[in-house]
Amino acid sequence: MLSSFKAMTLALAGTLGVGNIVGVATAIHMGGAGAVFWMLVSALVAMVIKYAEIYLAVLYRKNGRGGAAYYIRDGLGKPILAALFSILCIIASFTVGNMIQVNAVALSFESEFALNPFITGVMIALLSFLVIYKGVESISAFTLRMIPLLSIGFIIVSIWVIAANRTLVPSVIKQIFTEAFKADSAAGGIIGFFTSNAVRYGVMRGIGSNEAGCGTAPTAHVTAKTDRPEKQALWGIFEVFVDTVLLCTLTALVILIYPDNILKYDGMVLAIKAYEGYFGEAAGYILAISIFFFALSTVICWSYYAVESIHYFTKKEIYKKAYIVVYCGFCIIGSVSSLEAVWELSDITIALMTIINCYTLISLKNRIKC
Repeated sequence: MLSSFKAMTLALAGTLGVGNIVGVATAIHMGGAGAVFWMLVSALVAMVIKYAEIYLAVLYRKNGRGGAAYYIRDGLGKPILAALFSILCIIASFTVGNMIQVNAVALSFESEFALNPFITGVMIALLSFLVIYKGVESISAFTLRMIPLLSIGFIIVSIWVIAANRTLVPSVIKQIFTEAFKADSAAGGIIGFFTSNAVRYGVMRGIGSNEAGCGTAPTAHVTAKTDRPEKQALWGIFEVFVDTVLLCTLTALVILIYPDNILKYDGMVLAIKAYEGYFGEAAGYILAISIFFFALSTVICWSYYAVESIHYFTKKEIYKKAYIVVYCGFCIIGSVSSLEAVWELSDITIALMTIINCYTLISLKNRIKC
């Protein structure tokens, strides 16, 4: 069993990934500054959902193990649905938890350091294997050291840029609120408002960054040494705050300080250009290294989610070890592949997991206490 803080850093490792930088940049590129407002609104909703799923996970855990599959089976009484959720989690570990993360690192390292993507994939595969193979204690020890360091470092760099351009901040904030309520759909009215790019991309990227509702984070939180579900669930609220309210907002403000870049670039390039506006070419190196460690933490954490999903079906270690070998091999595949189909599969699996999990949360709402 882990301390409450260790369990939170383990869960946070699963949510801190390329979405906190690349995802935010894409949301602004596609939805404008208003997407930032809706990203924050979605974070408030995500806090409630995260609290609920962690509460139920701790309530229904058995022998230090648990998660969405367990409260779906034991709380809802639907073992087939729980099994389906576990299968989806294993599939998602290869897509959003692995290949998508590694591919972003490979592209950034190729761009900034001229490093062959295959070498990047091998490097991440080996590092991941060394941590994953030793089990949850090794994984939690890694995330306990890495996540606070990464978060603090990224916060300092971002605040540095924002402080240096503090005279622009009021106009940026005004732009966020002004564009948030701008209906850019031809339909106009209420339909136009809710189908606007600002709402669509802001909410989508906000939920994508903190994974609230898809039922993965509870798997990490059930490892906490606590008999009070509500106590651990509060750490879930803090997790969303750090991930979306703090880190994603800082990324967004830095990007919006240099508005000329938004229409010219997207994704990783847009984020790099924004930080380059203050730090120069060194920003590319800083972001590439940040992406590397963010992604590595996510890859490692998602392997734990999948191993626990395998444990739901069987306690035989041979299956878990085989999965780890294959999983690390997919790091190499992800580094050299085009991921259009992988993104689609990822969206489908995460959507199905979210539907199953949220249906369960609503059905078990009377079991959840504050």
